[in-house]
Amino acid sequence: MITTLRHLFVDSWAGRAAALLIFLAFIGWGVGDVYSNMGTASSNEVVRVGDRSITPDDFSRALSAQLPEVARRIGLADPSKLPKGEVEQIARQTLQNLVIQNETQLAAARAGMMVPDDLVRQEVFAIPAFHNAAGQFDRSVFNDRLTRIGLSEGKLLQAIREDIASRGLLQGMGQSVIAPPSLTDRMLSFDASQRVFDLVQIPFASGVVAAAPTDDQLHRFYDNHPQMFRTTEYRHAKMVVMTPDSVAKTIEVPDDVLHRLYDFQARTFDMPETRTLQVLTFTDQAKADAAATAWKSGTSWDDIQKKFPEAAAVSLPSVRQSDIPNPELAKAAFAAPSDRISGPEKTGMGWVVFNITAITAPHKTTFEQAKDGLKTQVQTQEAGEALQARQKQFQDAVAGSSTLEQIPSDLGAVPASGTLDSNGLTQDGLPAPIPGDAALRQAIIHQIFTQSKGAQPTVINGPNGTAFSLLVDEVHPGTLKPFDSVRDQVVQAWTADQKRHAADLRATALFNAAKAGTLRKAVEGQAEASALRQDVAVSRVHPDQSLPQNVLRGVFGLKPGTSGMFESPDAFWLVNVTADKPASAEDMKSLGNQLSDEYLQSMRSDIPVALNAAIEKAVPPSHINMALYNQVVTAAAPAAGNGAQ
Repeated sequence: MITTLRHLFVDSWAGRAAALLIFLAFIGWGVGDVYSNMGTASSNEVVRVGDRSITPDDFSRALSAQLPEVARRIGLADPSKLPKGEVEQIARQTLQNLVIQNETQLAAARAGMMVPDDLVRQEVFAIPAFHNAAGQFDRSVFNDRLTRIGLSEGKLLQAIREDIASRGLLQGMGQSVIAPPSLTDRMLSFDASQRVFDLVQIPFASGVVAAAPTDDQLHRFYDNHPQMFRTTEYRHAKMVVMTPDSVAKTIEVPDDVLHRLYDFQARTFDMPETRTLQVLTFTDQAKADAAATAWKSGTSWDDIQKKFPEAAAVSLPSVRQSDIPNPELAKAAFAAPSDRISGPEKTGMGWVVFNITAITAPHKTTFEQAKDGLKTQVQTQEAGEALQARQKQFQDAVAGSSTLEQIPSDLGAVPASGTLDSNGLTQDGLPAPIPGDAALRQAIIHQIFTQSKGAQPTVINGPNGTAFSLLVDEVHPGTLKPFDSVRDQVVQAWTADQKRHAADLRATALFNAAKAGTLRKAVEGQAEASALRQDVAVSRVHPDQSLPQNVLRGVFGLKPGTSGMFESPDAFWLVNVTADKPASAEDMKSLGNQLSDEYLQSMRSDIPVALNAAIEKAVPPSHINMALYNQVVTAAAPAAGNGAQ
């Protein structure tokens, strides 16, 4: 029942409790006093884990913190609009997280882990939300932040202490794992070993046609390939398309969230004076003097760098005085006039010569000025997750609308309709205005021309997390053009087909000769000898990008001393594998380290899964009170049953 511990510290509200709690509460995502009743003894408990209990109040506060967060992810400002099924799923996950948290604390206690006060203090002092403008911990800021989110100092320290214990127990798991060299070497050998082969390409266009076609041959070809000589087929389709952009526009972002985000990004919107600098730093004063003289005489920035290559040259665009790491330079630069070479100035980092190319006066962006940008920022950030969360509602809406005309507008599904051909062009030869990027457009066009007319619409997952549904309601099939009107096209198509056939015969003859000996001997003295590529070496990590994928796959499927024949859209390919070569020393070193690290990380990430099972087995949850559980869920979202189903 418990989700794997590998996600505990990144996916749930229980992970990194203090820092995450304070950060989220600070920027206003609705996280409340999750920990204010942690560990409270009570005869009423939803679940007991060892000697620790999860009370209705614990569960209620945690669930009340989660519901607004999930609602925000799917673009709802009011958690009461969440579907009942979604609320129940959130409740189960929230209780699971609480169980995991308590089981982890019990495991830490059994291991004898004690968290010293100094470590707790360091953790508190490191939380950015408790820092003043100078970046230092500030007791008044600390008290203010705790008051704003209704969290007592004692409960915060308890949460941090337990979080440190959890991390101490879990974060080191798997660090002693060693990737077996025998396995990594075998995997590396498979990926990096080289296959050496000879290769000949025989283009279709190289085929020789003995004679011009007769009328009978042309008519026969025309009759056998009617699809090549038809007018364009057009189809009319209705569609609804959900993309991150379309969903983003429907996400509700309350003003209080924007105000808190504005406060959190105050440094961005309350800008002091900034300056753009060009700086040369020298260790020798005489060279700095010479550079200043040359620069003042009109030498450009690019040329002065070339003339004095020993100088450390740097451009600092639009920096605050506090952003400049050299304090003496910072003071001098913000006292110097614009567009005048200054220096040399002696600093702790050497002699500096600099030019102020631009000065931007202090300016403040008001909340009203920043509001639209902040809203777009939040909407864009949450769009992908909101789109996925709305998939079920989208599927239900499509299932209940055979014409796609009853899709709720607040889902972010954009409607469109029109007539187009298989290339996505309208009857005017213009690209059809299909929503989405090129990949999504292509997926929609493909579906339009594979879906039957009148077929019941279904939701189709598109590229990059998109989704769409469509109804093909009209099909205008192409008609066969008269032979006389397309005779020239028939001649061209017949000729191309005959050339391909001739190339096929030639390639087959050479292939049979190569199987009896080698490809080199097969083309010796033949016209194809000039096209022979010898000793081509490829590996799975270093393929030859000039070769078709099916040829590369075929090369690795052949044994040394054997030959193969492959076809691409415009040519036949003959391959004769001559040898296998071990991976190069360079590849073995670079790829070996990379592969070992990746495999080691994979093994380490599996350790918490096993630990998860062991912890649950050691202290299984007990005394689960479903009546209290249901009471808490109902009270936490009393109007959820009225939400979208």
